[in-house]
Amino acid sequence: MGLHISRIEIRNFRNFQHLVIDDFPAHAVIVGENGVGKSNLLEAIRLVLDPSLPDARRLLREEDIWEDHPEGLSGGAEVTVIVNLQGYDSDDDAKGVLSTATVDFAPYTARLTYRFAPRTEITTAAGPTVQVTGRPLTVQDYDFVVFAGERETNDVRRIRREVALRVLPALRDAEADLHNWRRSPLRDLLERLPLDPANLKATASAIATAVDQLTKDANVAKLEEHLTDRLQTMFGPRLAVEPTLGFASSQPDELIRAVRLFLDTPRRRGISDTSLGSANVIYLGLLLEALSQQRRDDQFVATLIAVEEPEAHLHVSLQRHLFGYLLRSGPALILTTHSPHIAAVAPVRSFIVLRATETGTVGASTAALPVTNEEAADLERYIDISRAEVLFASAVILVEGLAELYVLPALAAAAGFDLDAYGTVVASVHGTDFKPYRALLGPRGLNTPHVIITDGDAAPDKRNRREAGLKRGADLHPDPTQTAPLLTQVGQLPEHGTAAYHASRRPLADALQSIGVYVGAQTLETDLCTLFGDEIVQAFEELSSNANAIDDVRRGVANEQGPATDPDVRKDMLDRISHVGKGRFAQRLAAHLRTVDLPARIRTAAQITNSGTPLDPRALHRLGTASHLFLALDDISHKARGTSLFAVRQDTNNKPRGTDAAGQ
Repeated sequence: MGLHISRIEIRNFRNFQHLVIDDFPAHAVIVGENGVGKSNLLEAIRLVLDPSLPDARRLLREEDIWEDHPEGLSGGAEVTVIVNLQGYDSDDDAKGVLSTATVDFAPYTARLTYRFAPRTEITTAAGPTVQVTGRPLTVQDYDFVVFAGERETNDVRRIRREVALRVLPALRDAEADLHNWRRSPLRDLLERLPLDPANLKATASAIATAVDQLTKDANVAKLEEHLTDRLQTMFGPRLAVEPTLGFASSQPDELIRAVRLFLDTPRRRGISDTSLGSANVIYLGLLLEALSQQRRDDQFVATLIAVEEPEAHLHVSLQRHLFGYLLRSGPALILTTHSPHIAAVAPVRSFIVLRATETGTVGASTAALPVTNEEAADLERYIDISRAEVLFASAVILVEGLAELYVLPALAAAAGFDLDAYGTVVASVHGTDFKPYRALLGPRGLNTPHVIITDGDAAPDKRNRREAGLKRGADLHPDPTQTAPLLTQVGQLPEHGTAAYHASRRPLADALQSIGVYVGAQTLETDLCTLFGDEIVQAFEELSSNANAIDDVRRGVANEQGPATDPDVRKDMLDRISHVGKGRFAQRLAAHLRTVDLPARIRTAAQITNSGTPLDPRALHRLGTASHLFLALDDISHKARGTSLFAVRQDTNNKPRGTDAAGQ
């Protein structure tokens, strides 16, 4: 990848009190909620790099200062934007242009800084200082400087000419721009062509002959005469005009301006005949070609392109095809988007997520995502299939399969927690390998609050393997030194199903819950039996008329609710559910779960008779094998909306459950 933005730091500008993105992707896809500052991030970059931005725009106003600044513009607020550039280690031209900006050589790193601050009016022994005015400051007391490297005297104007930044705003009128000679990228492509003067002159002569032939038509000549009479009357003799009809100038040096882009060989379909989305794609294609030509002609050393919300007017399939290509080729590209379809085809290491906080918007980048190339490819395929919901989420619940995708939202709704309203997504990893997804959502990735729900698979299988869920959880611990001790404790658990087993297993499950990993007892269907046995039977009866199958499910539910579990009865129930389809069954079960008075059901199961008594984790543990589901929902409720799902959500150390030192 060639020269690109590698780091950005912004202080006190619009949404940003202090935004730092240390690993800025070469191809960057910026996502975030409305109003979080995606466009403002591009504007901050323009303050530093955009040669077309007039100085009047670089003189900020009151509304450009971070709104919660304690002093504001009147009190001397200072705005800074620092942009680092990398990727030119083997580019001698770029090294020359950026020589005054280079601050490091391993790799080569250039730094450009914009600062908007009160003017320094006096010099003291300690250095320049702001003249005390005795009154609130106004814009007139401020000035800006943009400089290269570490010294304010290092001018950046040549750098801005050589490092070309083009910003395409959202919902642009591409058709109008393409028809306007001054704004069309077609102008640059045509004007740089080495056209033969003799051919131009001959073409102009042919056009003049054709125009003359057209005006020989009596109707055209009559219209021209009427227009002449009317306009001369309106203008008067001092401003006489001679309107002449034609279809192109007959001047050779102006002939090139008459060239138009058509979309078919017979030249019948022009830009006006295409859709708004197609016009935007054509405009972008012409711009990229013009920039490519300029780069080949050594007009500048690098190109940076930023596009706001490029999905406007584009069909879904075109979004995916176009930006899947652009984000993996060509010059450095920065996109702001709300489109999950564009995000779905973006490289997994290209995302920047902006989130609003009480102290201004913060950002996270996936450029340094701690996964292998193979895992990155898997994540890209996963995001493509899931249409990138996790990238736009405020919080995420990671689960194993399809059944949980239906059941978890239903349980949350029954508890009064609308997941969609708080941007919370239930995402299936379609298996049990949670590591890449936890890395994607973790502090070195999107830094999205999340929990993991996984089956316990506690009972021995055919190969006598047990506690697969606890082992998965131990492998997901953010502190690698804790993994081996946890695995050792899992291996030392007493015989499954005994009182000693349950007493020994619970502390291990609690330890994993403290890092946001919630491990069930066996599988989702069996774990739900302790609290939703009637709903499970009802859902199955609606899907099957087989009396023997229904009886197996009834016996299976009773088996899970009893003091001891018969593995053969459990297997019969699970086989019956698998026969109708686990996803189909879960979908039907979810309809029943949504209608449950869940708080009342939980209080009854937890043996809480006083409706005013708040629930705590110990009470939720009394819910049996389904307790991990409610603890996980309570955890994600705390992370997504700042409130507990069931009232009290504090561990004994007064730290919200499911939050580790890394904030996961």
